[in-house]
Amino acid sequence: MLDNFNPISVILRAMDTAHLEKQAIKAAIESDWEKAQKFNLAIVKKNPQDFSALNRLARAYAELGKIEQARKTYRKVLSLDRYNPIASKNLERLSGAGKTKKASPKKKGPSASDIFLEEPGKTKVVKLVKLAAPSVLSGLDNADPVHLAPKKRNVSVTNEEGTYLGAIPDDLSRRLIHLMQGGNRYEAFVKAVEKGGLQIFIRETFRSRRFKNLPSFTPSGTPYSAYLDPETLYEEKPEVTPTGEEPEEKD
Repeated sequence: MLDNFNPISVILRAMDTAHLEKQAIKAAIESDWEKAQKFNLAIVKKNPQDFSALNRLARAYAELGKIEQARKTYRKVLSLDRYNPIASKNLERLSGAGKTKKASPKKKGPSASDIFLEEPGKTKVVKLVKLAAPSVLSGLDNADPVHLAPKKRNVSVTNEEGTYLGAIPDDLSRRLIHLMQGGNRYEAFVKAVEKGGLQIFIRETFRSRRFKNLPSFTPSGTPYSAYLDPETLYEEKPEVTPTGEEPEEKD
């Protein structure tokens, strides 16, 4: 009996589910997939129908190269929740992984190297602010497509299911809102999920004739307003005095 004693297993069994979940999410954000696997397995042993833990466990299996175990775990999720979007998306993504035989010719999507190909003035890596909960961010994969949703004051970023992920900083948000309202179009992808941070890669896919000579993005460290003169940036010209009153004429 003593030979089979595993102190780590005893510790994991002693942890409550909330603490295990916190540690599992932390491990995923830090890309420590061995730990992520252990913590999520411990949660699933306590609650075999925990969809979130099963999805995280499948992700850890996939990252560790255990493709068949990842598929099996995603199928388990779908057996419990037929329309689970995370399991459906990732099971489809893994459908061809690990196969040695040559697949039939299909139209390939862009590779990560193509997705993140930088073009001056047309692409930008952006660190989001006002982030969603770590449990949401930990489910993201590198190169996952995300959506830019312009609001009144900023641009929100959501995943394909419409779940909020974070927001683009105010200065760039104001610029993008103006450009998007003027006809520009953009695509965006997850660039990196870090501890306490999420970076996305934005690419201009269409430039309106109105902005034909106006780059979407400035070099790092350059104020965004530098490319936009007042007549372009504002619907109306800004007032030249703080009160808006005409300055008094001198005798």
